[in-house]
Amino acid sequence: MNNSQVFVDLSSKSNEDNAPKLRSEEARLLRIVEALQVVNDSKEWSSLKTEVFDNLVNVLERDLRTEAEKPDPNPNKLNRIMGKLEWANRYSDLRKFENEKRSELQNVRLQLHGKTE
Repeated sequence: MNNSQVFVDLSSKSNEDNAPKLRSEEARLLRIVEALQVVNDSKEWSSLKTEVFDNLVNVLERDLRTEAEKPDPNPNKLNRIMGKLEWANRYSDLRKFENEKRSELQNVRLQLHGKTE
């Protein structure tokens, strides 16, 4: 979810109308941030990251470069690889993803409370 979109969608109504929606979003984002902290600190995630995600970005970048260098590259294949690459970049670094969710949470709290906590 785009932070600016949350702000635009939720701030377009009065604060009273938004409060329940904002509280619900705040609770949801807080659960996500807490879960990401636990998962990122686990040895299982460390193993999974090493075995799956560390090399995935490199493989996808190589596939993208190989397809793009062809004389007649397939645009559908290029788009598919770029989508996978974007996904891999976003979710393979849980600290970065956690920080994105923290930013969203601060935005919601700012709208709800008028300050960050």
